[in-house]
Amino acid sequence: MAKKRDYKFIEEVPDEIIKKVGKYITNPLGTTFAIHDLPSELTGGVLARYSRAPTGLVLTLVNEFLDENGDPSQEKGTELMDRVLNAFGDDSVGELEGTAVGMEDVSQLLTKYIEDRRIGGSPIEQSTRYVKYDQKDKDGKWRFLRPKEIAESGLLPEFERINNRAFEIYSEGIKRLSKHFEGEFPKEKFEIKIERDGKSVSAKEKDLINDDERRAFRNGYNFTIRCAALDVGRCVLPSSTLTHLGLGQASNGRFYTNLITFLKSQDLEESRIRGQQLEEELQKVIPTYVKRNREISEYATINRNMRNLSAELFKDITPRDDRVTLVRRGEYIDEVVSSALFPYSKISLQQILDVVELLPEEKKLDILNAYKGKRETRRDRTGRGLEAGYPLVFDLVGGFAEYRDLERHRMLTQLRQMLSVDLGFIMPPEMGIIGLESETKEIVDMMSSLYHDVKNMSSDEVAQYTTLFNHRMRFMLGMNLREFQHLSELRTQPAGHFSYRGMVMEMAEKVKEREPWTKTFYEFVDYSDPGNKISRAKEQSKIAGKNLASGIDGGIDL
Repeated sequence: MAKKRDYKFIEEVPDEIIKKVGKYITNPLGTTFAIHDLPSELTGGVLARYSRAPTGLVLTLVNEFLDENGDPSQEKGTELMDRVLNAFGDDSVGELEGTAVGMEDVSQLLTKYIEDRRIGGSPIEQSTRYVKYDQKDKDGKWRFLRPKEIAESGLLPEFERINNRAFEIYSEGIKRLSKHFEGEFPKEKFEIKIERDGKSVSAKEKDLINDDERRAFRNGYNFTIRCAALDVGRCVLPSSTLTHLGLGQASNGRFYTNLITFLKSQDLEESRIRGQQLEEELQKVIPTYVKRNREISEYATINRNMRNLSAELFKDITPRDDRVTLVRRGEYIDEVVSSALFPYSKISLQQILDVVELLPEEKKLDILNAYKGKRETRRDRTGRGLEAGYPLVFDLVGGFAEYRDLERHRMLTQLRQMLSVDLGFIMPPEMGIIGLESETKEIVDMMSSLYHDVKNMSSDEVAQYTTLFNHRMRFMLGMNLREFQHLSELRTQPAGHFSYRGMVMEMAEKVKEREPWTKTFYEFVDYSDPGNKISRAKEQSKIAGKNLASGIDGGIDL
């Protein structure tokens, strides 16, 4: 067989080969094109050659990655990636290829472990704001995780009893809340934006003229009421509630390697199992990209030492529970030490900083050495506490609703403390209005007692499964002014969740008070209706009209 020819110029490539290349390159004879449908790992391989090949991408693809018939060779892509990524250690090449992943029936708690590793990944999860969790599984059980650690502690029967009760209250709550919000916001007040005679007009139910408009109106109104009911009713959902999580096509190889390493290195059994499962599935698709993952046992040592240091330093301090604290600046080393200690403590970042500033230099260095632990390679990177030093740092106390939306931001540092019952529970006033406040208090007390039992019988980390959606949690966000501009203006829009909107409004006021010169840069913060549970009505009005104009049935979301 004749040796496959290497072409020096694209004009030399036969037309039949160019035609085949056209299946994968949108404009093979041009200088701008999209790449699609190449076999797994070959896209990353041909992109990786940009840094070393003298030819353009199409010619490189033809010369190095197609066989003599002009068909792509996955083996050649994998071989190159193995050489560049694993032999030469070119980490950035790990970002040249990605794949989408679904992870189903994971606990609400584990979603936070996964979404905390946001850089390089694009997670999306089943929303407790839009999806009802009032259906049992095929075995007649409510959808929550039964952790192995809790079963081994002997507390599983009590855990199941209390979680079952929480789901019962939730299911009854969303029924009553739906009726409550229908009364608070009757159909007569709702209107949709529709196109008539080339103009956009607002129409109430009495103004609708055909079945399509009435259907769009009904879908928009029902969705508004359901969102309001679920916003409040999920307050009693446990952190063990099972959900579904997706990681988008943009999630790349470096992200997956870091995620698998993290999951496999955690104390929680659920995390380790999911890390192993994720590795097994990705080995079928982008095996070369995840070869470097490994379990790092040193993480457990670091966590244990930092928890012990935190317990020693802060044992006599009562945690503050202010919803928003704009933490004052300190010396650089004090800010880093404080951030390192934050995830292992229960007190506020400001309280930690106050203590750290009084420590001798030697003690501060001991803490940092414990935080660093023993590093075997340059890839054993120290935790995000080293990112300290931002001009704007917030200590925030809220529920899952606030945290899960604010943690999405990538251009900042976010750290959280472990979930617990220690900061109390946010009781929505609507639970009293619908006659379920005593039942809600009952489940809060039951879960609190269980939390302490699990903590004593197992660990603080496992006890996180015995918290509710509206138990307060503490997290911190550090950012520069440009990121604050983005976060503050985005997260105060009326379509957002009422609780995080109020929190971000308060953040903006704190910054304005301390740094008044900055206010010109976040002039689009929306201060309207901070507690409005039906703020989505206006958004649904527009969506209903757009669906109507496009012939889309919005009822599928119901």
